[in-house]
Amino acid sequence: MAFSITTERLVLTDLTPKDLDNIRLIARDRELMKYVLIWLENDEQVAAFLRNAIDESLRKDRMDYVLAARNPATGEFAGLTFIEIDRELKSTAEVGIVLLSDYCNTGYGSEILRAYLAFGFEKLSLHRVYGKCDEQNLASARLMEKCGLTYEGTIREHVWLRDHWRSTRYYGMLANEYPPKYV
Repeated sequence: MAFSITTERLVLTDLTPKDLDNIRLIARDRELMKYVLIWLENDEQVAAFLRNAIDESLRKDRMDYVLAARNPATGEFAGLTFIEIDRELKSTAEVGIVLLSDYCNTGYGSEILRAYLAFGFEKLSLHRVYGKCDEQNLASARLMEKCGLTYEGTIREHVWLRDHWRSTRYYGMLANEYPPKYV
């Protein structure tokens, strides 16, 4: 049985082999991938990414929830999302969202992030949920701040990302800060 999380306007579901073309859409969109710290440079990497996500979804001791965001009425693919539990610090998880252009700046990102915070703290009993973004990705930084995550710091120029040294901004929320009072 496939895993899913329902938001106000979307459903987050396990990826299936039918999502290969959807992930290719994201991987081939230079503007979307500009800040994404995963390498989907060719069809082999895209296929391996999808295979790993599907394999993880079948594990009884699942740690990664790499999910497609879909329109529940049409099944249309809106983007790729995840909440991944840290293998060593099982009380911590990272969240991430990559939406297709038509779904950006529409409130879908906030909807997804809030759903992941609820899932992480209420269902998984996590102590900490965090997100990170390229310091140049101001939209992602604003999204995390809007949803109540606290800016924790920047790791400067720690990895080469396609065409620049990436500095990464970290945001986090602790269980005792959830739910944020102003969100």
